[in-house]
Amino acid sequence: MMEALIDKLTVEILHEPYFYSLVDKCAQLYASKEFDFNSNLTDNELLSAKELKDSLKYADLLSNSSDVVAREYAYQIITHLNSAFAQNPFYKTVSKTVYSKLGNFPAINYLETRNGNSAEVPFERLLEMESKKILQAVPNQDGYVFTDAQYKLFSRLISSTQFSFSGPTSMGKSFVIKCFIKSIIRNIPCENMVILVPTRALINQFALDLKKDLDADLRNYRYKIITNSSVTELTEESFSYIMVLTPERLISFLSNDQQTPVGFLFVDEAHKLAQLKDTRSVTTYSAIEKALLKFGRNLKLYFSSPNVSNPEVFLDLFNRNIGDSTFKTEESPVTQNIYFIDLLEKRVESIQRNATQNRIIPFDSRFNSVNDVITLMGNGQNNLIYNNSKQKTINVAKTFADSSSMIVNLHSEVVKAIVQIREYVHPEYYLADLLTKKVAYHHGKLPQLIRNLIEHLYKNELVSYVFCTSTLLEGVNMPTKNLFILNNQNGLNKLEDIDFWNLVGRAGRLNVELSGNIYCIRHEDCNWDNKDVILQKKAIAITPTVISRIDNNLKKIERLLLEQEISGSQIEKEVLKYIANIISIDSLQTKSTYQSPIINKLIQEKKEKIIQIAQWQGQNINVPFRILNGNPSISITIQQKVYNQLSDDHRMGVNILLPSSNSERFYETCRALLEKFYELYNWSTAERKLRNRNSLTYYAVLMTQWIKGFNLSQIIQQSIDYYGTNSSKIEVNYNEYVPFEKGNVQHINIVIENIIDDIEHVLRFLLEKYFNHYYQVLLNILGENHAGENWANLLEYGTQNRVVIALQNIGLSRHTALSVYARGRSYLNIEDGKLKEINKEGLLRIFSSTSIEYDEVQKML
Repeated sequence: MMEALIDKLTVEILHEPYFYSLVDKCAQLYASKEFDFNSNLTDNELLSAKELKDSLKYADLLSNSSDVVAREYAYQIITHLNSAFAQNPFYKTVSKTVYSKLGNFPAINYLETRNGNSAEVPFERLLEMESKKILQAVPNQDGYVFTDAQYKLFSRLISSTQFSFSGPTSMGKSFVIKCFIKSIIRNIPCENMVILVPTRALINQFALDLKKDLDADLRNYRYKIITNSSVTELTEESFSYIMVLTPERLISFLSNDQQTPVGFLFVDEAHKLAQLKDTRSVTTYSAIEKALLKFGRNLKLYFSSPNVSNPEVFLDLFNRNIGDSTFKTEESPVTQNIYFIDLLEKRVESIQRNATQNRIIPFDSRFNSVNDVITLMGNGQNNLIYNNSKQKTINVAKTFADSSSMIVNLHSEVVKAIVQIREYVHPEYYLADLLTKKVAYHHGKLPQLIRNLIEHLYKNELVSYVFCTSTLLEGVNMPTKNLFILNNQNGLNKLEDIDFWNLVGRAGRLNVELSGNIYCIRHEDCNWDNKDVILQKKAIAITPTVISRIDNNLKKIERLLLEQEISGSQIEKEVLKYIANIISIDSLQTKSTYQSPIINKLIQEKKEKIIQIAQWQGQNINVPFRILNGNPSISITIQQKVYNQLSDDHRMGVNILLPSSNSERFYETCRALLEKFYELYNWSTAERKLRNRNSLTYYAVLMTQWIKGFNLSQIIQQSIDYYGTNSSKIEVNYNEYVPFEKGNVQHINIVIENIIDDIEHVLRFLLEKYFNHYYQVLLNILGENHAGENWANLLEYGTQNRVVIALQNIGLSRHTALSVYARGRSYLNIEDGKLKEINKEGLLRIFSSTSIEYDEVQKML
């Protein structure tokens, strides 16, 4: 009866013009504090005593509703009134009452600790609040209580074997996942699990978070965290494993003949399955599909995504949507306030849920540039500044820092980070100089050690401004008080709705504040021509890339299967070639009991013709299915060419083994291998980055330095010396090349960024992929005992040393692993060339407490 009454009242309230006038006044009051025009508010714009009381009554009523929009308005009203009325007796009581009803215990903690709010709530609400604290207490974590949404999600997760859930970035989904993992590792019998993350950067972040939050449980229940696909480390029967992997590493893990079982697969940032702008979505699909092929229905499968209105789509894709297996919510435990600042037309607009409620607010005459807005609105606060490319991000960060004063008394942690960056990368690296002004940049190609440093400094509020790229869209956990969005693009493409709202969700730090601010800035370099569309929040339904591309490109896929050319952008061609290749591979197993989701879809839609074409094209393919299936991004025809060539050479007595990595003329060996692979794998047409044959000389040098264990600063310095000695040209802008100048800091930083990019993308991704495929073919032809050395491991780990590889597999960076082996070997228990045990305390004694090595050993071991 009471619920029906509340629902009726909610409907009435949400149709009252007076209610919306109060919502507007509350928002205007909050904005006046943020934009500092409080003294300019007219009497009509200020809340009267009656309006304050009515606003709080509305919030109290709506907090009882089951309607998400109503609950959001309740939270928004209380939050917007906080700065002006925190000490008002009526506000103090109602605010605690509303937050308790919403189950938002971090907000109540904020009121009590930040506002000194000790108000008593009505007895029935107090009883309800205390009951929730007991019921929603986080298992095995004293003092932590789930919010309502987190508790609902956790309760559903622990009772399911397949599940897909979606919620705002700020709701704390990662925290719930970690709590779920904490409960799983207590299960008997223990089961191995995989956490699938979209990028290498997130591997390290997730692994660090797990070690930090679950350290005692991992030790007590004998679990190890593995961050690579190497099965040689999964041999200790007394341990179970949590593997944090990218899709590429999961595919590599699954392609091995090992029998390591996996019981749980968590797909974080699952919306990446719908990414149309590159091939990563197809790789993610392929990795999940291969895991299901290997482990079948015994594999428990979970998807996590932000702001998706149809989370069931992921379970549907893999035919796992059984029963009530989804959860979604729009409810955020923090309020996000969006402002559109137009520097061209000198106008500021407050963006509300309903476009008709948007409100023009006074324009600050001091807003003459983007830097002015960031400085004025971000002063003394925590600020992320988004831009759409790496180079823009670095340039804007540098320009902003150049206009800022150097901090006189830097925190010791910042000073330490500056020293570490200069030693690890280069003394002239921009980032080190920026930190002297509490400014930094953060992008996907930063070395992981440096990313860790920046994220640590930012989370501890030791740097105030971090300029970043779309790394925030990849799931990097960097919540902030203020988010400045300087561009409505991601790379060269417009931001999709899901990406924009994923960005917005970074604003507002649960447990730290009640709200976050988003400032979208129109300026000379960004016109925001999609403003009216993207700024209005709406349901975001997505379709996985493999499905949408098949639905819209059947004729093109047919042509690709027939090895004919197609029209379209370079990215579209790459994605469709990848999908066509997967269809070709999957069509070879249609006689088995397993059918892939793609083949099933084609059959359901009566598109058997495509399957028939693929099977006809595949009738001369005799590459073992295991090899094809483990290398879906390499054309099936190229794989056959390589297999035929190596098989024929072997029959004719030609040595097909890869040469020893210990050869004396190692550079010549690397150069010869790259030349061989260039022809064998058709790089002139198959790989844009490796298309230029002349570049192989450079990559051979880089490959030699990397595998021989040169540290990053050595590789960078040698490259700078080479450019300086030979006056080689560098690209300073798109297609603008100039001779390298010694001592030119800009030129030095361009070389640094290029080196870092080439190590990560060319050596550790492209070349590693091809060397791994070659080795798999050798295994099939020669057998495991005669296949020789797998150079893919040399490229991945940047070393020939098995112990250094083992150290990296348990979470240390290559840099620290090499240092530990070189300086602390006596503290490593090594038997038969294998790492058995580590004396952590001994290692800590040999490194300076200000060094990168010390920090990593402390955190990761």
